Amino acid sequence: MNLKERKLIGHFLEMLQGRMEHKMVNRISSVYLDYFDRKELIEIVLWANDAYDRNLLAEKTEEQLLELIGDEMYVLSYTIYKWKEGITAVPKLEQAEVHRFFDQIQIDPHYLRDKPVEEWDSYDTSNYYSILVKHGKIKRVFAIFTADVKSEDKYAVTTKPSYFFDTQEEAEKELENIIAEGQFTEKDLVIHSLWHLTQN
Repeated sequence: MNLKERKLIGHFLEMLQGRMEHKMVNRISSVYLDYFDRKELIEIVLWANDAYDRNLLAEKTEEQLLELIGDEMYVLSYTIYKWKEGITAVPKLEQAEVHRFFDQIQIDPHYLRDKPVEEWDSYDTSNYYSILVKHGKIKRVFAIFTADVKSEDKYAVTTKPSYFFDTQEEAEKELENIIAEGQFTEKDLVIHSLWHLTQN
């Protein structure tokens, strides 16, 4: 599924959310126990009400956690949040993530697995991204940034772009639409390509 299709499904989910908000019935189906593990159920409870203590929630059964969620609207709201988060997810060069990836793919020991990430040079980074591409973990996408964001800083910005695009042409078309609205000029924005985590 490409990003355009995922954004469309996200749009439909938000429309459904709007309808469900008017019909909150404080009832939830046990079917969600088949789709969410304990950790996710705890996250949904906290999503619905952050006043709960995470440590106390850890003592609850899955059925009790489901009761605390109370309404399917909260499940949908959480699902939309995670869906949007996935649309803009980029790989992180963090030691724990690197270990997790190499352990998951179970290839012969690779020098990058235990080389501290802070010591990686551009060759190491490029090599790591190549391995991620080979295993279907990332793909190249395009995003619109403010012009002050340089290519080398595109992963470090605190405010990520709202959407990524599958092709440069799609990003350019959206850039034209933004400029046509009159709030930005061509000099204010720039398109950068970057790596995006797939759903594999």
